[in-house]
Amino acid sequence: MFNMFRRKIRAGECVRSHYVGDDTILLTSEQDFFVYLDGRDASITPSMLRFGMWEPDIGAFLKRNLRISGCYVDIGANVGLHVLHAARLVGSEGLVVGFEPQERLLRINERSISANLWLDRVILRRMAIGEHEGIANLGKFAHFNGSATLTPNEAIVDREEAPMASLAVALGQVANEIGQEIRPDIIKIDVEGFEFEVWKGMREWSRDIDRLLIVLEYSPVSYRDMGRDPLDLLKDFVNFGFTISYLTGDGKTKACNPNEWPGLARARQQFNLVLAKGYAD
Repeated sequence: MFNMFRRKIRAGECVRSHYVGDDTILLTSEQDFFVYLDGRDASITPSMLRFGMWEPDIGAFLKRNLRISGCYVDIGANVGLHVLHAARLVGSEGLVVGFEPQERLLRINERSISANLWLDRVILRRMAIGEHEGIANLGKFAHFNGSATLTPNEAIVDREEAPMASLAVALGQVANEIGQEIRPDIIKIDVEGFEFEVWKGMREWSRDIDRLLIVLEYSPVSYRDMGRDPLDLLKDFVNFGFTISYLTGDGKTKACNPNEWPGLARARQQFNLVLAKGYAD
């Protein structure tokens, strides 16, 4: 049935999106795969319905750097747009692991994986990634369903608990389940200001990784609000062998020189950074 639906869409015989009940929308993306969306969301869903894409810079970066049979890990997978993109790129011999602590978003993600027949290459877990094992108490916002946070915020209107573990522990659990070692080529980290804690839980693990790319949403305002120095995070990346670059709109990178770091740390906006280890300058 889905293959027939694909052919009809290519031929222009079907509308682009369908409401399928339970505040859920089924969309065919610009990349020609099926995506289920949360109809209550006021950020990702409107962008996908209007433009057919979300964070195209990250999508372009994945297309440039993720290869057939590769391994991609998504921390803060949301409804899984980058998970889906990566699943297509790595093929049936590759592996995609997505961590998303919100129950509803994870289930939406699972529906998309099933609709695209990619259960052979994608593993999803309802889990927050942080520094230690425990229970995460997610703060949720009205209308911005993909932006749940573990940082203080006066706009929080609801909460949801989810299991939490460090990346090393979480990947170890998945590796035990599937019976193979997991060595990511690319990791995406977008956790609404909780990146400090994710990094602290994975930095020692990263010592044993010779070659790795990390796409990270750097949120200096959130770090300052939590009493952290955003500059310390940048310095620590370098201490563990990573170079720092800006992610550009076309999926390329631009070097972020040390003399730019103080301004970056003082900024009142977010940046998508690329951390690279084992790559030539």
